[in-house]
Amino acid sequence: MFEEAMPLEDLVSDKGFRSECIPDKKIKVDDLFRFRRGMGDFQVSLVMMLIALFFLVFFFTQTGWQGRKLPDDMGAYLAHQAGLTELEGRVTRFGRILKQSWVIPMICLLLLVPTAVFNFRESLKVHRWRKRFLQPTSSGHEFSQYLAALEFVAYFIAYTLVVPVLGYLLSTVILGTFLTWRLGYRSRTWVLRSVATSFAIVLVFRSFLQIKTPAGIWLYDQLPTALRAFMLTYF
Repeated sequence: MFEEAMPLEDLVSDKGFRSECIPDKKIKVDDLFRFRRGMGDFQVSLVMMLIALFFLVFFFTQTGWQGRKLPDDMGAYLAHQAGLTELEGRVTRFGRILKQSWVIPMICLLLLVPTAVFNFRESLKVHRWRKRFLQPTSSGHEFSQYLAALEFVAYFIAYTLVVPVLGYLLSTVILGTFLTWRLGYRSRTWVLRSVATSFAIVLVFRSFLQIKTPAGIWLYDQLPTALRAFMLTYF
């Protein structure tokens, strides 16, 4: 045999086949919760801070505070709303202020805005340190991963558009089988497993739990009346 006919000859040793893949490292529990700032952290932190400030700017106009007449004794009013004191003979109730629509958004902003600003400040320090010591700061790879995830969002949108045409059963089987194939599991065994799993999902959510689906399905409308009613009821 010619040498060029054995492309893996250099990978075969006396002990058998030697893979070029890097062996998996042991994962520690501490590493799962270890926080690290990647190269795209600065841009993401900036966007999150701008979103938090956006909510803060429009808080008064969107929660009914704009043009609202506040009482003269603000302290007594807040104490009464919190259920700490009585006001004009009214029966006080602890926590009644939580039922007002502006309270929960304000609590969220009190936590979100300082956290976003502090996180951006720390991210800016790391970004400047990287630039100072000529470390890579390009965020192209990180953002490409976000864009790659949009592929599966498109699949789900296409799925919701196909359901009124082909029905929940056929659409779910097609999506489940395609996603299995797309993720690299392309053997006959995995295809059969994906079809069986998709069919089981339809049985659980549509046949047994009776989850509502669109009533006007084009494919079912082409079936005889009795079969159409059966498919609309269970599939």
